[in-house]
Amino acid sequence: MCAIFGTIGIADLDLVKKISKEQIYRGPDEQNFFVSDDNLVAIGNNRLSVIDEKNGKQPMLSSSNRFITAFNGCIYNFNEIKDFLKSKNINFKTNSDTEVVANSYEYFGHECFNYFDGMWAIAIYDKKKRETILSRDYVGQKPLFYAKSKNYYTFSSQLNGLIVDEKIPLNLSEKNLKKYFGYSYIHSPCTIFDNIFQVEPGQNLIINSKTLSLDKKKYWDFKNGPDYNFLFKEDSQKNFKKNFEKIIYEHSIADNIPAISLSGGIDSFIIMKYLKKIKRKFKSFTLGFENKSYDESRYIKKEETENSKEIFIATETELKNNFIEMSKLIHDPNGDSSLLPTYIINKKIKGNSKVNIGGDGGDESFFGYITFDAFFLANKLKKIFPSFIFKFISKLLSFKKSSHDYLTFTFKIKIFFKSIHLEKKFLLPSWMSCLNIENLSNLFGHKITESDIYDDLDDIFSNDKNLMKSCQLYHYKYYLPMVLAKVDQASMFNSVESRAPFLSKKVINFSLKQDVGTLYKFLRKKYFLKNTFNDIVPKDVLERKKHGFAFPKEKILLDEKLVESLIDHKTLINPLFFKNKYKKFLSNKEDCSQYLWNELILNLCIQNLRKVRHF
Repeated sequence: MCAIFGTIGIADLDLVKKISKEQIYRGPDEQNFFVSDDNLVAIGNNRLSVIDEKNGKQPMLSSSNRFITAFNGCIYNFNEIKDFLKSKNINFKTNSDTEVVANSYEYFGHECFNYFDGMWAIAIYDKKKRETILSRDYVGQKPLFYAKSKNYYTFSSQLNGLIVDEKIPLNLSEKNLKKYFGYSYIHSPCTIFDNIFQVEPGQNLIINSKTLSLDKKKYWDFKNGPDYNFLFKEDSQKNFKKNFEKIIYEHSIADNIPAISLSGGIDSFIIMKYLKKIKRKFKSFTLGFENKSYDESRYIKKEETENSKEIFIATETELKNNFIEMSKLIHDPNGDSSLLPTYIINKKIKGNSKVNIGGDGGDESFFGYITFDAFFLANKLKKIFPSFIFKFISKLLSFKKSSHDYLTFTFKIKIFFKSIHLEKKFLLPSWMSCLNIENLSNLFGHKITESDIYDDLDDIFSNDKNLMKSCQLYHYKYYLPMVLAKVDQASMFNSVESRAPFLSKKVINFSLKQDVGTLYKFLRKKYFLKNTFNDIVPKDVLERKKHGFAFPKEKILLDEKLVESLIDHKTLINPLFFKNKYKKFLSNKEDCSQYLWNELILNLCIQNLRKVRHF
């Protein structure tokens, strides 16, 4: 796990070193740089040494010395690819996956990215063609930002690194900020700035260092289904369980023994079982909370596990202290409030391992979220009842008092009916939005419609797609990126590499290939996983209700003194709107905690970015 960054069009080594300092925690072990002979490209790497600590120095040359590679991430099937390349007489000098990336590009060209099972942000400089390839993994686990100045491009693993470049104009984008409050996240290719962009998941950018021409190419888009090739064959339901053991083994390869984030759910339990089989010793880490409705640690305490397990209960004081600490680091707004507990658990892991294995991705591939059932039910009800019935029910429910417990029935039913009258393509984002469309209009001071915010969903909810497959694609494209950005930030702040076996290309290929009925049954979450692994997963785990890795964010928000000490009112989009909402929240007249959290996080991000460079 690392940071990559550089300039294309000019080789500004001083700038590249400044970018390096802004994200040193992503790669504290060593920092190295490359400048092209023609002085048109400079590439840097902050390295967190996880595989081949001694020889994995970056940027790294390919076997012919034509290609220079800087790499952030991990290629889990690198040994398989390496064996193939060696059979083609390509020589290797290290045991690192970075060298496999470099030589794969040399042998396969752009097709190499279809052969990788992993997570990555990659920069490869081609000396002969004088072009740089920027590539991002198929789900977007690893971030990669870029911007164009007058006569060169700058790229960076983090937004705060990029804005060090004073020649990049910085203009906050109102359009993208609306999307932030609509989705609780800003999806690629956008950022909070109107002239800074993200490489999209499954995308390559090819930039010529002389002409500055930029070519964008998608090497895989989930809407087109699975991506099979000679390294990724179609997997049968019968063999999935056996093959998953290999996936866990590949995800456990590291110079030191990985840790595991263990929750009370089936995903991390399956990973733990296979990891225990593969690795004799490893340690699991679990975070619990004083509020019992959020606390999953009670389940872990009961588990009979041979491995060493660490269980921590985050007190209110610890939550607040860590939030203050984390508030100084965040730079890219993300409304997933579990950023804080994820930060804390990685902080606990840091002293034990550089690698943390978790269960992210299982809910998207195997229909684990409550929103899948809600979407299915809503579309059934919409065929029976007229919209005014739903609006009437929603109005009645608005009088029900809010609770600070985790996902109460009242909360779920209020959310369900608040948006059920909308078109099917607007249901999921509206349920997950922190504000309804009327409130969004009030926040920004002019009329906004659902189409203004969610203008990019037509392609997913087209008539030729199965409705539940469309729902799954939505979660892959619009919910998962927020989760992955949260995990990347929380782990990297602590110099820990986070790996997710359920995001293996083999798993995603399998899921995309299956008929919906194989994976999804109404009110039977993760139907396929539970049936497949029922011999190794205890009955109480199989029957346990889905519980996300959430924490009681009200502990932070109800501390008015803390919030006021952190927030800059001059930076708020609409100070009066925020003041009114916060007042209603404190008096328990309105449950607007998600909006307040989003506003606070955005505010802190802008403050932190302005410490790097005023705008």
